[in-house]
Amino acid sequence: MKLWKSLLILILITFSGIAAYWVYYNYFAKPQVKSLDLISQDAVFVFESDQGSATWNALVEHPSWEIFQNFPAFQKISSHLQTLDSLTGQTGQISRLLSGNTLTVSYHSIGADSFDLLYTLSAGNSSGPDLMEELKSQLPKDSKIAERKYSDQPVFEYFDASNTRLWSFSFLGPVLIISQSSAVVEEAIRHYLNPELITYLDLIGSKSALSYDLGKLWINSQGVKTLMSGMLANREEETAQSIGSFPAIAELELFLDEGQLRFEGPVVFQEEIDFTPSIQANISQLENAISARSIAVTQVNLGSIFETQKLVNRAFPSKSTLAAEVQRNLIDKGLLDDFTGEIYLLDLEPYGGSDSNKALLIRSKNTESSISMLSEFLMNTEGETSGDFYAGRDILFIDEEEFPAYIFNGKFMGFEQTYVAEVDELLIFANTQQSMKLVLDDIQNGNTWSNANRAPEGKIALTPTAGFSKTILTSNSWDRWTTQTNSSWSTFLQKYQSAFQAFPYFSFRINQLSDGPKASLTIPFKSGNIQDIASETSSVSMEAQNRIGFDARLTYGPKVAINHLDVTEDLVVQDENQVVYQVNSAGEIVYSTSVDGPIISDLFQVDYYRNNKLQILFATETAIYGIDRLGNPLPNYPISISGEQITHLNLVDYDNNKNYRYFVGTGSGNLYLLDKTGKQLEGWNPQSTSEALVYPPNHLRVPGRGDFMVSFSESGSLNLFNRRGEKQAGSPISLGDSFSSGVILERNPNSGAFQLAGISKNGEVVRVNFNGEVTYRNQLIKEDRDSEFMLVPDQKNQDYLILSRQYNQVKVLDRNETELFTARVSEGDLDFQYFDFGGNRQIIVITDLTQEFSYLYDKAGNLLTQLPPESSGPLHISYLANQGQLLIRTIAGSYLTTYQLSE
Repeated sequence: MKLWKSLLILILITFSGIAAYWVYYNYFAKPQVKSLDLISQDAVFVFESDQGSATWNALVEHPSWEIFQNFPAFQKISSHLQTLDSLTGQTGQISRLLSGNTLTVSYHSIGADSFDLLYTLSAGNSSGPDLMEELKSQLPKDSKIAERKYSDQPVFEYFDASNTRLWSFSFLGPVLIISQSSAVVEEAIRHYLNPELITYLDLIGSKSALSYDLGKLWINSQGVKTLMSGMLANREEETAQSIGSFPAIAELELFLDEGQLRFEGPVVFQEEIDFTPSIQANISQLENAISARSIAVTQVNLGSIFETQKLVNRAFPSKSTLAAEVQRNLIDKGLLDDFTGEIYLLDLEPYGGSDSNKALLIRSKNTESSISMLSEFLMNTEGETSGDFYAGRDILFIDEEEFPAYIFNGKFMGFEQTYVAEVDELLIFANTQQSMKLVLDDIQNGNTWSNANRAPEGKIALTPTAGFSKTILTSNSWDRWTTQTNSSWSTFLQKYQSAFQAFPYFSFRINQLSDGPKASLTIPFKSGNIQDIASETSSVSMEAQNRIGFDARLTYGPKVAINHLDVTEDLVVQDENQVVYQVNSAGEIVYSTSVDGPIISDLFQVDYYRNNKLQILFATETAIYGIDRLGNPLPNYPISISGEQITHLNLVDYDNNKNYRYFVGTGSGNLYLLDKTGKQLEGWNPQSTSEALVYPPNHLRVPGRGDFMVSFSESGSLNLFNRRGEKQAGSPISLGDSFSSGVILERNPNSGAFQLAGISKNGEVVRVNFNGEVTYRNQLIKEDRDSEFMLVPDQKNQDYLILSRQYNQVKVLDRNETELFTARVSEGDLDFQYFDFGGNRQIIVITDLTQEFSYLYDKAGNLLTQLPPESSGPLHISYLANQGQLLIRTIAGSYLTTYQLSE
């Protein structure tokens, strides 16, 4: 009997253990993760849909798609969906995944002024492995999916045929996450692994029970601040800070109306505010004072002035002394008592030499009393009143910074000084004398929103039924947007100007309903053909993002050196005193060191110690220098070659194993091959060509033919060696009589064989194979006997252009000898560069070394910038693919300057 009891107890214990493990595994060890649990609260916005495929199809079929399809973000989404569909065999699997499963698209800051999208899809635990297998089985040729770990969580990265990483993605429980930014994916993984981190779901509290046909958009004040801070040149701009200080979040349903996009839904504030509009609102009187030169109008239209005071800007840096004076001598004495709840802030166009003009319209039941009280305040604080007289009206001048913000709880900043006048039942506060005169002139002349012929289309958004509204007029605001945004966003706006201006205005409103405040975001658009924006707006104004001054004139650089610590780009320059500087991405000088002369080579990077730390390598006429990131020379450096003047240096790493070779050309026409310790290698001590080289000797690995060491002289003599320094068949090969540019490796489009191509100064195009045979000669037309031709390779030596220069013009031809465009140039000394970043991102640079300006053209001959950047030598351009930005670095005088050009 005891045995049976013991056995029964054992069975119960075992069963209980299994049950406990099952409960833990299914409910604790594998929590049901929601998409919003993976999204940081710092997201600019979050869009969610349970019918992603239907939502996307509805947007594409909506007339607004004609505009949206011009923007890179929507092009990117469309391309991603098409690619994913093709990768899954066009079986509709993506469409099925997007139907009935929760899709979110969120926008995240990934840098000071750059953002990227994160997609999440709650697709079920079994969908991830199935989708992965489907993707792997349908990969295009030469593309791949690589796997890595982040905090032990698998992260998959998709590389295209050119080995460019396009996506990073991972499966977190039932949720697929994907982004072009690996940092955003890693942030989602951190939230998955650390549930205590605050997420977007924590921010919104809970989702409403309402069902949405097309999806819903969450926006919050902190996200708007993040976006504005990333766009504005002044990251601390008061408007952005004000918005961020007022906690609010809105959950908006998407509607695709005729002629507009509309988002509507509840909005939640930290404070309880009644947005019921003023029953005594006199919108027509206010329209009489809203200047037609307004670029944006902010409306506060609440039941009383005291309700408006609940809207508090906690970011306002008030001075306690002035705050006390305003409280005691104005507010406590009843200044606000006569104000209604109607306050309108006008942002005005630049005028009278001022770029920031504002006017605040306040409706008062007794404007005389208000003016009298303000005059008394001035007498008490300053001992006198001061002002002006204009257009038949007295103007009070208050020389207290941000004076309106002290009255209205930090709202309405941007008033360094305040000018006050009264017009009928309105008090007008202006931040400059110019803006006050502008408003008074327009009121007097009827140049206001009450004039139907002068009022903008956006006037319709201003309604007495709204408790709050913000209306932004796109065309009117354009100049301010492009001047106040940072260089990256400014160029982006200018490039897509036509598309942006297809939206005449943007309107955001808050109305009070029985169940609480309701927000609406309205984006009307003009239908019609929107042409390719990049071709419409061919040039933009470009402002310096960063400018660093040095003690002497810069003569070399800028050259990029990758910082092995954070994989950012450092810049290396040299001044006329032969001092070499390395500058990090923050604009700080990492080190400076003197060398024995001007740098005559390109800049290279080596991992000398094979420990994943990089050093820079370059040559002067007398030595080869290797310098680490602290500015210290490598062991036994600099390396010199006795009795020789160095003219060229190239870095060779045959098998990418850091077994470096230095390929050196000298003034006497000798070729040396050194190891990294400076030892001259057998067969190269030296090889003599007896002629000066026209470009650095090079190592080429030719498929099917092996390694070739190549040198090319000014006389057109081409030498081909093997790695041991032995001359190859037909070498040396005579390509012509005189060359000013080198040769480049290319593939014959007909035979598929590799060959070398070059062009003589006289315009004879020559191609030679690796058997030493000249396979092509063609004399280009010389329009002038002084015409000079050259070959200009791109930054990776993958492609090239042919340039013909005569007198004051340059003709640009492609590799097929087809003319692309002709540019007018000066007669001085010119330098030419060609950059190709794929797609339509080809840039031809012509630098006038005499006048020190660089002109940037696309392949159609359109200038990319309205004003040429200053440059005293070749510039450097980097393309940040994930951010869609070009970084342009130049030297001029004693300054190193970085410009930013957005796609």
